[in-house]
Amino acid sequence: MPGERFRNTTQRAEVLEEVRRSEGHLTAGEIFERVRRRDPRIAYGTVYRTLHLLAKHGLIQELTFADQASRYDGRVERHDHVHCLGCGVLLDVDVPVALIARHVAAEQSGFDVTSHHTVFAGVCPGCRSAERIHVQGGAGASA
Repeated sequence: MPGERFRNTTQRAEVLEEVRRSEGHLTAGEIFERVRRRDPRIAYGTVYRTLHLLAKHGLIQELTFADQASRYDGRVERHDHVHCLGCGVLLDVDVPVALIARHVAAEQSGFDVTSHHTVFAGVCPGCRSAERIHVQGGAGASA
């Protein structure tokens, strides 16, 4: 793939710009809606195929989470993420200790590990607060 070229169309450039401009990690649907505001002629399939092409060429990252929609990240240098299991928020984190995991994985597997991506899963402060309020409110309502 390095050295392999692809034709950079206006629509592909708009999709790439939207991913890089985003503060968060958008789904294909969210990217489509944002790009469509500027270019009403763009099709969802074009956005979807473009995202996969851009990820294949290392211009963006595609982040997959089991049965959830993929998210796209314009930050392509190695970094990790923290993912809320409650609301789904996904944030960038820089965890130097995660680099040790790469070496351990290589030693244990015998693989020549060329990259890795760590996702820490948990519950964000907002969801923890909402859960406490819900539990307190629910207990009061049933009494």
